[in-house]
Amino acid sequence: MSDSQGSPGNFNFGIRRLVLVDSAGFCYVEIPVDNHGLILGPGNLGKSSLLNSLRLFLLPENNFKNSRKKFAFRNASAGSFYTNEESYQHYFPSQFSFLIMEAENPAGVHCQILYRDSASQLSYGRAFVPVGYDQLRPLFWNGDDEDGIGQAVPELSFSRLSEAVKKLSKETRLVNDPAKLKQMLYSSELMNADAVRYSVLPLGESDERRVQSLRTLILLLFEMKADDQAMANAVASIIEADKKFADDAFDFNIDDFLNRHEQLKQQQAQLNQIEKERARFEKLQRDYQAYQTLLRSQQDFAAFRDSVTNALQDIGARRKAAVEAFNEQNDTLRHVLQALKKLEQDASGLKGEIRSADRRIKQAEQNKKDGELLVSQYGDNTLQEIEEIQKEELEGKKGHLAALKSAAQAEIRLEQIQRNKQDLERKLDSLMEKESRQQWQLQNQLDEATAAPLRAVDARLVMASPGQDLDADSKAAIEAFARLFVPNDKGFDWFDAEYPAQPARQTNFAEQRRHIEGEIHGLEKERSELADTANQEHDRPRLIERTEKEIRAIEKDLETLQRYPAAATTLRDATEEKQAAEEQLAKLEEQARLEQEKQDAVQQKAAKAKAEKERVEERERELAGLSRSVGTVEHRFPHLKTAEAEQPLDIEQVSAAAFDDLQTQLDDLEERRRSILDHLRQFVYLGIHDDAEGELQKDGPAASVIRETFKSLSDLFAGMAERWNVLEQQVGIHNETVASYRQALKSNHEHIARFEAQLNRELDGVRINDLVEIRVDIHTDPKFRNLVEEANNIDPYGNQLQSDAFYDRLRVFVADFFGEGGSKRLTMDKVITGISYRTRKENAASLDKKGQSTSTTALINLELVYRLLKRVLYPGVQLSFPMVLDELASVDISQMPSLLERLRQQGFNLFSAATHSASAEVIYLIGRHLEVGQMRTARPYSPQRTLVFWGGAEGFTNGESLSHWADQTQNSLLEPADE
Repeated sequence: MSDSQGSPGNFNFGIRRLVLVDSAGFCYVEIPVDNHGLILGPGNLGKSSLLNSLRLFLLPENNFKNSRKKFAFRNASAGSFYTNEESYQHYFPSQFSFLIMEAENPAGVHCQILYRDSASQLSYGRAFVPVGYDQLRPLFWNGDDEDGIGQAVPELSFSRLSEAVKKLSKETRLVNDPAKLKQMLYSSELMNADAVRYSVLPLGESDERRVQSLRTLILLLFEMKADDQAMANAVASIIEADKKFADDAFDFNIDDFLNRHEQLKQQQAQLNQIEKERARFEKLQRDYQAYQTLLRSQQDFAAFRDSVTNALQDIGARRKAAVEAFNEQNDTLRHVLQALKKLEQDASGLKGEIRSADRRIKQAEQNKKDGELLVSQYGDNTLQEIEEIQKEELEGKKGHLAALKSAAQAEIRLEQIQRNKQDLERKLDSLMEKESRQQWQLQNQLDEATAAPLRAVDARLVMASPGQDLDADSKAAIEAFARLFVPNDKGFDWFDAEYPAQPARQTNFAEQRRHIEGEIHGLEKERSELADTANQEHDRPRLIERTEKEIRAIEKDLETLQRYPAAATTLRDATEEKQAAEEQLAKLEEQARLEQEKQDAVQQKAAKAKAEKERVEERERELAGLSRSVGTVEHRFPHLKTAEAEQPLDIEQVSAAAFDDLQTQLDDLEERRRSILDHLRQFVYLGIHDDAEGELQKDGPAASVIRETFKSLSDLFAGMAERWNVLEQQVGIHNETVASYRQALKSNHEHIARFEAQLNRELDGVRINDLVEIRVDIHTDPKFRNLVEEANNIDPYGNQLQSDAFYDRLRVFVADFFGEGGSKRLTMDKVITGISYRTRKENAASLDKKGQSTSTTALINLELVYRLLKRVLYPGVQLSFPMVLDELASVDISQMPSLLERLRQQGFNLFSAATHSASAEVIYLIGRHLEVGQMRTARPYSPQRTLVFWGGAEGFTNGESLSHWADQTQNSLLEPADE
């Protein structure tokens, strides 16, 4: 940067034109900025926004995030800054919003185009095109209308624009990356046209400190009336950027420094604390060794616990087998007993049958004896004949009884006696006839084979007599009939009927005659009694009683006679049944004997099975008790639940005595364990060991936790000597940091003083208005100066920490200097608190600290900015750069010519905004003005924004040709109008 315009060997960089499309309240505005200019228009029109938009082009940003820090757009009326969204929507309210800056540099003319980028929120993009704006205007504005104001290009869009500018030049670039933007905007490779093609402000060095300094100065160019703090920040930034080496940068984090001291101090205190507890550790070590020895009891316990489980499983199986064996023997015994009981029941039944058979035999023998006695009284009469005789005699006795009881019956009875006597006499005659034909009885004419079945059916069949010999046919017929009977061992079968065999006998006719004669005699006797009874009434009862007895005797004989035929059969059957029952009883008794022997054997086996079952159950109860005891121990010592055994004990070794020994060892182990935990927790309490997870505070820390903690403490105490050595080394390194810190404070304090002296040397001979001498005073915080003095009084060398007094004073400095919260980094912008000027007027003897007028202060600020800017820009660079003075009314009109001349010499073009109340003299002195609020288009991009300005400025030529400053595209507007 040079004080002479266009000198040979200078490299010219300038901004020529600024264009806003549908932005900042305007539809289309195009203003030249390559010379002084004044923007005129009503208040609150957006004039300042036009000027401030230049910041967007000159700073390497791509979004409005944290826009206050990046661009510092002020809301003058509110006395605050615009928000990110407010700033973004002001300059990029729609898809038609574009901002264009035309610039020139040694590589030629180019345009920088800003557009709304929808890729992310609050972002905008850039296009760099190596052509003048005249070639680009048709893309943004159509000026071919009747009134010359122009209209929007309806097809305007970024995609169409991108295609168009790429067709204009292959050197067109679309760039959004901030690092690439810095490289392009601030390139100083002046001999390389490609590298410098889009450079606007070439930096002497492109490091970040220079870029940050340039940012500060750019913002100052837009706020020349800024307070001394803004200028102080700029000076601090330049001082930092002006250092020769990056290591000289003054960016000292006091928090880190103090924290490191605290860390070392805490380490030292911790090591001392650890050394104090060495005796405790030695006691812990002894307990731990004993604990390790007893730890085997946990595995033994686990083995015992597993063995108890195995033994319970085994004893369970054995109990099941024993119960099954016991039940099996019981079932067998029950079956044997049931068999014996059944045999006894069967034997009892057989004995009953024998007794019953004995009774039946006895009864049958008596019936047979009585029957034989009765039959013997009747000679050869058959049983049927005897029965008939008995029934007749019974009938007679009953009639006689009735006659005794009734006279009428007596008469009837007498008649019956007479008739019966006559029947008996006829029967006697018939008997005598049969006796005479006895020789022709069938049993005497038939053989025994034919007579026997007939006799079995009825003896009378064979005792019948035809009175002559049988003819052959009759005999054959009888024999054929007899053959129909089938003989068996007891008699004969007649189809399904059985007839017992009867012995052959001859008819005793004499006996039958005596019997009939006796009956006739009896009838006579009865008739006589009946006749006598009528005359002797007193004998009647006796006779009745006698007759009743005789009737009962006859009835008894009839019963005997009825039982007699079956007596023999019954006797035979009963005898056979008794014999069969006795044989079966003998067999049953033999079986019972065998079953009894079997019962005795089974009872012995059952007793053994019961004893085995009881022994197994007793063992199972013992093991169950041991299992509960194991559970109790695990409840007392929960960590034992996770203990594992290498292998279980033999189940025979599981006993109460073994468990008692094991429990004694576990109690001893737990006592040691509690002692160890007390020591370990004390180490945690003292901060010697870190138990971040709180494992040691649990009721039952795992053995692995105890082991790892003890190992950690062992390693700690074993490595104490090494830790002391490391601490001494770290203290030495920290003290070296203290030394470098002290040197940094001292060198930066001296650097500020040197920079101030350099600035003042550069200001030698500078005259502004009536000021013939100007001096800059850079003010530093007094606390910083005190800190520098304090640091000079310490000895930072050695292996011992600095005294607490030094760090206490440093903390006081931090508290006073930085306040509560925020960063505690000591940087140049915090150290430099302000800038002030001392001035001397001509003929004055000394410098005056009194403040100057606003315009004078602005000129001094401008001079200082110019000097500072020279420090960051590439040497030999000549600028043509707009310098914004937003409100011109604050400048004294008498100082305007010198202000404009100084700006021109320094490469700045004054650009300001004013309302129409601005004086004509000011407008004349500036030379060009732009009426931005007069034209509106009927065809805007957005109905909210219709203002239009383009075609160049108005002003006074001062003899220059019109082409020197007017825009040729609207020459027709300057021609005289036809009136």
